[in-house]
Amino acid sequence: MELNKNILAISILSATLVGCGGGSSSSSSDDDTTTPVAGTPDFVTCNSDETICTLEGTIDQDFTLESGIEWRLGGFTVVGSGGSVLADAAAVTAAKDAGVTLTIEPGVHVKAFSTGALLVTRGSKLMAEGTAAEPITFSSIQDEDFDGLGEWGGVIVQGFAPQYGPGNTGACFGEGTVCNVEGEGGDEVGNFGGNEPADNSGVIKYVRIAEGGKVAGPNNEINGLTLQGVGHGTTVEYVQVHNNLDDGVEWFGGTVNAKYLVLTGNDDDDIDFDEGYKGNIQYAIIRKNPALAAPSGSNDPRGIEANSSDEDYVPQTEGALANITLVGAFMSSGEPAMRLRGSLNASVYNTVAYGFEHCVRIDDSANVTPEDPADAESDVTLNNVIGNCGDLNADEFYRGTREADAGSNIGYDADVAFDAAAALTNASATVTQMDFAEVDNGSGFAFDNTTYVGAVQPGTAAADAWWAGWTIEGSLDDIETQDPTLDPTPAE
Repeated sequence: MELNKNILAISILSATLVGCGGGSSSSSSDDDTTTPVAGTPDFVTCNSDETICTLEGTIDQDFTLESGIEWRLGGFTVVGSGGSVLADAAAVTAAKDAGVTLTIEPGVHVKAFSTGALLVTRGSKLMAEGTAAEPITFSSIQDEDFDGLGEWGGVIVQGFAPQYGPGNTGACFGEGTVCNVEGEGGDEVGNFGGNEPADNSGVIKYVRIAEGGKVAGPNNEINGLTLQGVGHGTTVEYVQVHNNLDDGVEWFGGTVNAKYLVLTGNDDDDIDFDEGYKGNIQYAIIRKNPALAAPSGSNDPRGIEANSSDEDYVPQTEGALANITLVGAFMSSGEPAMRLRGSLNASVYNTVAYGFEHCVRIDDSANVTPEDPADAESDVTLNNVIGNCGDLNADEFYRGTREADAGSNIGYDADVAFDAAAALTNASATVTQMDFAEVDNGSGFAFDNTTYVGAVQPGTAAADAWWAGWTIEGSLDDIETQDPTLDPTPAE
């Protein structure tokens, strides 16, 4: 925004930055009523001493959220105008030319009112690159404990990468390049998609998103981080989504890869990819909230869901995942740690599931009569995937219409346990190195070919784990003592 450099010349450089713990910095002023300030864009209002500023409306120029200011989302905030219907290639070019960049400096804490959400439209960019010492945080304005659920919207990023329709209806762009897919999350979300797998929507790194997931309507919710047609030119690394009422991270088509995810306390799925997503995900810790007796409404809290239904199958969906740790809590919900379905292609490597009703459920397409019955089958390969699920016996590892294709070291392990670093402590955590097959989405992504199961290398000190120091304080505490066989205590 360049508030203190070019426009307002306010002296706040010594203000306390947001730390890495569970709270936020306090305002330096008791006056939090924001009003328009001369010389600032229309989408910004600030309080009298310009230490609290609120965003709302359309951000139509390059803008920076500087550290030292308390930033707020007063309502639905849209970056750029690429969400409108783009009629032809000329309109696509115009949207790119008109694209703007929202930059967020390390340590910034964005607090949202109940109507708040951030949407970055195609053609524009979000440059949110925090650090381990100064992560960027999005949360509700209601409190400072990160213990809310569904108190605001979330972060939505859209791009020009391909999307594929349900029922094998093909790419949204058909024979051309123009694509307009209506995004989930409410009427204000607009359209996404195109035919550019390498599209770049910016950088999301060392970012924490908490307490979101406000429901826009039936089957129309806002995820913690929504990636709609986002291309592999975008960076998504070191991201935590905490206490989201809907999914943690959901990919709607697109090709963007992701590494180092922490997904904690989310009420629905944690990793959800569909609509022809083609990409790779490595290193993720998924932990359900053990204090909740049951999920909200019709939520079905799986750790990983790929393709959203058997009927609306999308065979173009193709994901490869490695080094995922899934720790469940809702033993009575009947949900698996992973549900993979709808004629998709999926490979899972060096992964552990614990405390779900079942470890893996694989289903083919439903109500489909293709010429070749094999076209309705989900092609799933597991290698070095172990679990301790259901009734805590080997019979509960799989559920569904099929089991995985041939792999190695798959199945029940009675000794699944974790240490304070969220690393496995059982003997089967160490495995022989093998080649992981990446999804070739044009990015050149290469997996780290690890020799251990789970998201953290065994023997790592908790203070040295890749998630340490930047995640929400307490969100991974006592993971080594969680016992899914115990009846959870309902939240107060």
